[in-house]
Amino acid sequence: MNKEEKRAARRTRLERFRKGKFYGILYDKGVLYFLLSFLIPFAIMLYAFGIYGIHPFGDRQILVVDLWHQYYPFFRVVHEKLTSGGSFLYSWENGMGSNFLSLISYYAASPLNWLSVFFGEGNERDALTFILAAKIGFAGAFFSTFLRYTYKRRDFTICMFSAMYALCSYTLGYYWNVMWFDTIALFPLVMTGIVMICREGKWKVFTFGLALSLIANYYVGYFTCIFSVFMFASASIIECRGIKDWFRKLFLMIRSSVLGIGLGAFILLPAYCGLQLTYSANNTMPREMSFYEDWKKIFANLLSYNEPTKVDGLPNFACGMLAVLLFGVFLLSFGIKIREKVSSLIMLGIIAVSCNMNILNFIWHGFHFTNQIPYRFAFIFSFVLAASAFRALDIMLKKGIKIYQLILMPIAPVAVFVLNRMVEGDAFKPTQAFKSSIVITIAFWLIFIAAKIFPFKTAKRRNVLLTFALTAAVLSEFVSNAQIGVRTVDTTGYYDYPASYGDVKPLLDKVKSSDKDLFYRLEMTQTYTLNDSALYGYRGVSQFSSAANVSVTTMFKRLGLYASEAGNRYYYRTSTPVVNSLLGIKYIIKKGGTLNSEGWVLEEEDSSGSTHLYKNRYPLSMGFMVKDKVLLMEDNGGANPFEYQNDLIRRVSGVEDKLFVPQPVALVEYDGLEVTKNGYGNYTFQNDSDEPTGSALYTYDCIDGSYLYGYANGTGGTCDSLEIKCGDDVVDSGKLIESYPIVFPMGNGQGGETSTVRITSNKDHKTGNFKLMIYALDTKIFDRAYDELADEQLNITEFSDRKIRGELTAKEDGILFLSIPYEKGWKVYVDGERAETFKLLQAMTGVKVSEGSHDIRIEYTPEGFPLGVTISFVSLGLIILAMLHDRRRLRRRRRTAPAEEAPQEELQEQPPFNYRAEVYDQVCESLIGEDVGRVEDTEVILYDGSKKPEKEVDDAKSESDHSVQGD
Repeated sequence: MNKEEKRAARRTRLERFRKGKFYGILYDKGVLYFLLSFLIPFAIMLYAFGIYGIHPFGDRQILVVDLWHQYYPFFRVVHEKLTSGGSFLYSWENGMGSNFLSLISYYAASPLNWLSVFFGEGNERDALTFILAAKIGFAGAFFSTFLRYTYKRRDFTICMFSAMYALCSYTLGYYWNVMWFDTIALFPLVMTGIVMICREGKWKVFTFGLALSLIANYYVGYFTCIFSVFMFASASIIECRGIKDWFRKLFLMIRSSVLGIGLGAFILLPAYCGLQLTYSANNTMPREMSFYEDWKKIFANLLSYNEPTKVDGLPNFACGMLAVLLFGVFLLSFGIKIREKVSSLIMLGIIAVSCNMNILNFIWHGFHFTNQIPYRFAFIFSFVLAASAFRALDIMLKKGIKIYQLILMPIAPVAVFVLNRMVEGDAFKPTQAFKSSIVITIAFWLIFIAAKIFPFKTAKRRNVLLTFALTAAVLSEFVSNAQIGVRTVDTTGYYDYPASYGDVKPLLDKVKSSDKDLFYRLEMTQTYTLNDSALYGYRGVSQFSSAANVSVTTMFKRLGLYASEAGNRYYYRTSTPVVNSLLGIKYIIKKGGTLNSEGWVLEEEDSSGSTHLYKNRYPLSMGFMVKDKVLLMEDNGGANPFEYQNDLIRRVSGVEDKLFVPQPVALVEYDGLEVTKNGYGNYTFQNDSDEPTGSALYTYDCIDGSYLYGYANGTGGTCDSLEIKCGDDVVDSGKLIESYPIVFPMGNGQGGETSTVRITSNKDHKTGNFKLMIYALDTKIFDRAYDELADEQLNITEFSDRKIRGELTAKEDGILFLSIPYEKGWKVYVDGERAETFKLLQAMTGVKVSEGSHDIRIEYTPEGFPLGVTISFVSLGLIILAMLHDRRRLRRRRRTAPAEEAPQEELQEQPPFNYRAEVYDQVCESLIGEDVGRVEDTEVILYDGSKKPEKEVDDAKSESDHSVQGD
């Protein structure tokens, strides 16, 4: 076989391949570009992780900020439930027990989290890293779907621009908020669905895309819902044919939105009910309008190679200098309709103003002021900007590069560079990011100039080389940006997390295997994260999340534990035996040494390395009988924790003697402070020394038969450090009151011994106030009170996440106190009859129980879940009916429509700019010549579409053949 025959055979095989189904799927259906658009950002992100040694490429990890404290611990619980079983409706490893469905609806409802089942125990963080990279990859893949459908291109350019969206500065600065990126990835798919509704009346992509977005993360899904209104307005103006068609598409949009939201009702409704229990439900809209940032700074931040905002700072709008370069072409180029340009400008303006204006920012964030990260919807700006830039390149590839377009290109980048100069003023010094942005911008511009002046044989070859040259430059830019993003967000040590896990895990396993009780709680004396129970895997009382029950937070504050309503957190560090018993804490773990206090109530059980396990000698079950006087207890926020606990013990046990008694100061010494006493335990200080801090040392006499406990409050952070000693033994020390007040034990001292507390002022405060109150706990009174409560405990015989069964013998009519945070989803049955539940201590669950022996059954179903499931099934049924109706109507139309009208219908289905704008561009070229262009754009209607524009259609088809098809 000679060379000519071999070439002919290759051409034949190629032609056969192009006519085959696989080619159609790979190219015509866009599967190849979808896969490439996924793999490019996925690989770039993994490469950046690898450069900075993120495991398994090194000994670092991506866990930082709240990903360290919140998102990963909750992800670990999800992984545990997926691999070991357990209900997704409730978890006992968060905050004494919490509505887990509501919690994961924000933090961990990603369908991709199911992939974690392929990663074994101990590899959950690796699973999270790869899942995050996959989410970023899908952001590119779905953006390619949007570009391919909206602009009817099937070439490699969509892969290049997909990377620009997937790796925009928003992604690179905020990727540690892993739970947002499912919906950010799905956002372009939802927008594609809107275009499909307006162009063809196809509604299924929007319906299912919106449902999946809301299910994956309702918070970012809310942003999608808001922007869908603007996107529909824009797409309907561009695509709809007449007012009748517009109303039909509006009906489809509304119906699809309702059905999409309805599909997600099974998780959205419980999430909404759960949010009503949180602090965020109390936000109020601002009355006066204000702006956060200087507008010049906002748009100057479009610079590439900049460090993205990680927590607080400017909005992350940047998506590469190519998008900025082409934006001027988009705005002023012929061939793009004015309505397109105006729509894009309006959408960009809405996002920019919404980020910077307090009222709109408040509305966008769910009528809530955020705790840091104030511009959480800024990714939409990058979406619109990248899509607009792609539209400009689309026109250039179809019609060729014009001289006026080359002139227009530098306008937007130069404006960004000038804004950077104006922001800095006379102190301006070009940063590396500034210089690199200029270099890459010039590189892009030179590529376009070369493509214009170089004598290519065909337009197809020009487009191919232009595309690959631009792609190489874009990828080099975003490989650098990805590394800058990872460096900015930072990393932490892989093998240091969780702290002392090798010591803690054996102790947890021993308790699990040896303790015969079906339910107990355990806590640690030091917090590593603010969700240690979820991180290490035990039933604890601590929680830090936006779903934190504000009533439980308030109760913790009253009891003297760390708690903050606005901070959405309550957590354990130290406390009194009363609190430990009340909350059902049976075990305490101390890392880094032994406890030097509460030896009378905590018995050491075991140790592993430097970590010690202690057992509470006075445990109480999840449920126990209390006196009905507890119903009269008021929420006295002014009382100190000891007086609050005195009142509580008196009401629940009937023991009238005071459990805690205030103690006088035996001796006080000041070092650099002048202190004035303003009543018992309340002090004012002034630091007149040259030292940044001062301290006060208070000494107290210990008492036989009692143990000392203290309460300290730094009052606004004016004092932050405590050192507690009993004799020469250090009981506790550190910045214990830097953020919140706390109750603490003061050692094992008895009569003849002393305990001391040194309180140190904050270096940033020369004057201020603090509280220091010391009380003695009488052990005999505590024993009497405990005996009263322990005598009527709930004996748990069956236990699971959602169902508890037990036996209870009540000596008299009273209240069953359940140390379960009160929710309407809990139902309690006494001897098979449902009993009314109510709040105790404004946070816990109570039930009235009569004298005698009873069978107690407790069941949980999240509030709103049954109704939500019903709505989801009804919505799914309606969707199926709508699909069947559409199919039947399509069949009827095919039977009745004349065959000769089919080409006209096909033409009308094409987007307006596929033929009308191109005709307009051709006329402009004939008027102004090939190389000179006008910078104003006036829409010209050359025909009304009633006749078939045959020549223009043929031209459009011939130009579409010039696209890059894997040449």
